[in-house]
Amino acid sequence: MSKQITPRNVLVVDDDPVIRDMMVDILNLEGYDPLVARNGQEALELLRREESLLVFLDLLMPVMDGNEVCLRLNADPGLRQRHVIVLMSALDHLAHAAALNVDATMPKPFVVEDVLAILKPYME
Repeated sequence: MSKQITPRNVLVVDDDPVIRDMMVDILNLEGYDPLVARNGQEALELLRREESLLVFLDLLMPVMDGNEVCLRLNADPGLRQRHVIVLMSALDHLAHAAALNVDATMPKPFVVEDVLAILKPYME
């Protein structure tokens, strides 16, 4: 992703309600007003309506997975400039995530400090 845009909003995309709720709680405590999506299809709908989003994206989801979301983001000039941080579980492969042209990866499970450390450089 070539052009640097400072995100104003954060989108959390994960089918696991526990992960979504944890991320939302962390983001709310830091003063952000996060948006949530349960799958890639919901995420793309939000991304088309909202500008300058930072996206925390799970790879393994029903309806549309994170791989497909990344492919569509990279193929659409109107969506390409989003910052994407892939949420990685032990089942995901780091090399595969690197091939998706994302800004960063973050392991699951995570702690508050992980989220803040990866979030802040993109939001300042």
